[in-house]
Amino acid sequence: MADLPVTSGASRGAVGGASADPPAAPPAEPSAGPPVALVLLCCLGAFVAFLDSTIVNVAFPNIAATFSATDLPTLSWVLNGYNVVIAAFLMPAGRAADRLGCRRSFAVGLTVFTLASVVCGMAGSAAVLIAARLVQAVGAAILVPTSLALLMPMFPMARRLIAVTIWGAAAALAAGIGPGLGGLLAEHWSWRAVFLVNVPIGAVAVWASRRLTEQRERGGPTPDVLGAALLGAALGLLALGLVKGPDWEWTTPGTLGCLAAGAALALLAVLRSARHPAPVISLDLLRSRNAVGGNIGSMLFSVTFYAVILNNILFLTGHWHWSLITAGLATTPPPIATALVARPASRLAERFGDRPVVIAGCLTYVTGTLLLLWGGGRSPDFLTHWLPGAAVMGVGAGLVWPVLGAVALAGVEPARLATASAANAAFRQLGAVLGTALAVSVVTSSGADALGGARATWYLAIGFALAVAVLAAVTVRRGSTTRPQPSADTGQTAVLE
Repeated sequence: MADLPVTSGASRGAVGGASADPPAAPPAEPSAGPPVALVLLCCLGAFVAFLDSTIVNVAFPNIAATFSATDLPTLSWVLNGYNVVIAAFLMPAGRAADRLGCRRSFAVGLTVFTLASVVCGMAGSAAVLIAARLVQAVGAAILVPTSLALLMPMFPMARRLIAVTIWGAAAALAAGIGPGLGGLLAEHWSWRAVFLVNVPIGAVAVWASRRLTEQRERGGPTPDVLGAALLGAALGLLALGLVKGPDWEWTTPGTLGCLAAGAALALLAVLRSARHPAPVISLDLLRSRNAVGGNIGSMLFSVTFYAVILNNILFLTGHWHWSLITAGLATTPPPIATALVARPASRLAERFGDRPVVIAGCLTYVTGTLLLLWGGGRSPDFLTHWLPGAAVMGVGAGLVWPVLGAVALAGVEPARLATASAANAAFRQLGAVLGTALAVSVVTSSGADALGGARATWYLAIGFALAVAVLAAVTVRRGSTTRPQPSADTGQTAVLE
């Protein structure tokens, strides 16, 4: 996650649609460190958005018991519908924030997210819960890019890697502690508390957002809402086909039809993005080797990350027969390790380069997964058979996430931070949708064999982590994208690619 340089106007098309208007003047560099309260406020936006991508997982059995008249495939959209909507609307939300103002958009996103959380917590039917959950995802899609875009200008150029590292650690920590917090709330109060816990946090954050400094790009094309709808439908159909494949059988017209229709709509979204001035999928982000490595790598690693989160909960409750709260708390070591390692990982990348750190992180993650494979078939023991593998996996993720983000955001000008961060987050959410769907599909195919399903998912995670390592070796340049250098011809800050 990189220092973002001030570039010339010719580079404005690097992310999203290019604007005919001249770029807005970059904000003045802060002379001192930013107020801690404002840094925490920006990180809070990312925290609540990513927290709700996993906190509902553990509470899902209680939700299913409340709405027992609704079949599980339909009710599962409480989980995956959230990720689908975020993935589809991150880019349009980021582009709109660049035009309308990040502070204003941040406040709107918080308000939408908080109000939708109230409706989720008070829902009297599955239909209302699913609908409110989708609206909540729209608010989250606004929060993710605007929170980072507001945070980074608070730091001088030479220290912006610190800003992105803090933000990324908050996001990873939120996604990881979600199951533990969800289990605590669901077991001691109600599944409704999983949603209502957002309300006081959101209300305070909306009030505090008035202290943030506005960031805005002048002019620019209208975001592609139709493209977002196409992408959302594509992801929904692909997820439906993957989740229902074991029940419908993989060769039936229903499964094949969902997968084929999802692929066709995804292709339409890509083709439309190639022509639209403010596309839902910013193809310009894939024009350099570093951009491919940062964004596609983020997506593939996200498949692993989210598949393992859901799989571990199902394994601990289904095979080791731990309670919801115990299983949830047992999943917290990896995100804690990820958050602790994130800043040292960025320093390692500055010293040794991005490529070796990403590869080392992937291999560390694979090692942790192998330890879980070894311990999972033994007696339920947290300290000897679970913690070592879980902690090592967290260290691996902490090495991978911040550096991939740095590579993906390198070279983006300050006026387009919301769009750029939205793009990278969108690739992550694409991986989250696929990872969750694949985990459900693998576990469902294993039937009552909870250990067999868990092992299959862990092997799947190993495969995707190794794929990220190979991708990094091929695409990510050896130097660090986080170390700015003076450009000889313009005198501006350049970033190693």
